[in-house]
Amino acid sequence: MKYLAELASLVTGGNREALQTQPPIFVAAYCTTSPLKVDTRSCEVLEEALRYGFPVNFAPMPILGATAPMTPAGAAIVAAAEILGSITATSLINPDLFYFATSITGEMDMKTTQVCYCTPAAILTDVALHQLFRHRYGIVLNVEPGYVEAKVPGLQAAFMKTYRQMAFGGAVSLPLAIGALDNGAAFSPTQAMIDLDINEAIYRFHRGIEVNADTCAVDLINEMLFCEKETYLESEHTAKHFRNIGWNPQLFDRNYCNHAEPAPCGDDKLLKQADDAWRKLVASQPPPAVEPAMAREIERIVSAARKDLLC
Repeated sequence: MKYLAELASLVTGGNREALQTQPPIFVAAYCTTSPLKVDTRSCEVLEEALRYGFPVNFAPMPILGATAPMTPAGAAIVAAAEILGSITATSLINPDLFYFATSITGEMDMKTTQVCYCTPAAILTDVALHQLFRHRYGIVLNVEPGYVEAKVPGLQAAFMKTYRQMAFGGAVSLPLAIGALDNGAAFSPTQAMIDLDINEAIYRFHRGIEVNADTCAVDLINEMLFCEKETYLESEHTAKHFRNIGWNPQLFDRNYCNHAEPAPCGDDKLLKQADDAWRKLVASQPPPAVEPAMAREIERIVSAARKDLLC
């Protein structure tokens, strides 16, 4: 915590207020151990973090049927008690910090004992917690959108990510996470490129319909009538709106198919295109420019931390 605080102070120019009022550089996050516990080591780290004024995030991870009741209502009660208890205890020590929460609910697969996050009951528990804290307590409670059980890019990952984000988008907020696989244990840049196409479609859907004189286009409809002289494809209205309204994925194949020939193996082609896309993107980026004085100070802090913590 000491060295994280030094790095944060370096970035903000020593402005302690910015650490507490601006989007946080470092957040002290604590995963409570359901049911109703915070382990000793986490408490020791939390005590140290409070000295530096970092925002504090309590993140329960109840597992339906294992560490919490199998029912979403019961699991939400356990997680809510953990969050409220933790905030109460720490705010007595330092009431001025920004406290919030993040729920990451899982469900026990009774056949494999795998903890699964992309299930209806797990998602409903997170939704219930978000709405409880938002409307009853006025406290921020985020949800974790990136946890899915899929291990590699492909059909399972695409379904789980779309389902989880659409569910959260309809009941909490639109997260649009990218790249996470294996319940957050791995990041796949190939999957991230696919997610960008998926997320654009999800975003455009949740953006909804804009209704005004221009979008209703009643004058254009009357002018076109039965499209005997001109079509909507030729209109200025279409030219004006097709980029903003239309979904134009970079990877998904939407060309015509010749049904007289064998169907192409779309998944293999898609995965290769996604893999090539992120490699090309990374190769095109210039190295980050860091001022020499800043680089030297970062190296000093890291070296001190390495000597203190690893030796």
